Amino acid sequence: MCPEPLVNLRNPEWFQRTYAEVLNVVQNFQWFCMTNTKLAKCLAHFNWTINDWKRVIFSNETTFYVIKRKNKVKIWRTKDEQWKEGCMEVAAIGGGGRVNFWGAIASEGTDNYLIPKVHLYQMENDFFYQHDNARYHVSRQVQTKLHELGIKLSEWSAKSPDLNAIKHLWSIIDDKLKSRSISSVNELTEALSTEWLSIKPELCYELVFTMSKKIQKCIANNGKYIHY
Repeated sequence: MCPEPLVNLRNPEWFQRTYAEVLNVVQNFQWFCMTNTKLAKCLAHFNWTINDWKRVIFSNETTFYVIKRKNKVKIWRTKDEQWKEGCMEVAAIGGGGRVNFWGAIASEGTDNYLIPKVHLYQMENDFFYQHDNARYHVSRQVQTKLHELGIKLSEWSAKSPDLNAIKHLWSIIDDKLKSRSISSVNELTEALSTEWLSIKPELCYELVFTMSKKIQKCIANNGKYIHY
């Protein structure tokens, strides 16, 4: 009689449990690598002053929706009030339409075009461009074009929105959209353009100025995510 195998290969529960355990190990390893890379980048920029950060152009893209807002509305209510009209907000599946938006900021202000911004602020020979390492940003075609234009990249680890000065700006714009009556994609596009152009250089300077504090917090948190 053959002995019972140590692992029952016919047992689907064993496969599910093993897959979950392996997946957990892989995810923990990826998180470990990401936080260590992020921590190393922060340590490399620990001594940067505001004058150093003023040489960086921060870029990012996000999605705005016609109805659904990015910032959640929080209220105080009891358990019996959850279905009352004043405790609910109308929502639409898919957000009622959306607009993908890309922008860039420096300490001097905002722009939707990288090269004009460089010429406008006379940063041709002394600036760094930061993006979020998304796949389309690191594609060969994009990298080749950036090299042709002589653009120096500010290297950052992937999935680090907390270390991008422009990220907080999306919430600010989204808050301003709440006061507008928007019912279509065209109206949302027009509202976004208006709000983007109304952003004052002083606000951009404040956001860039916070980079040193972000770096310090990230180091103190061993490279883990920080609130921004």
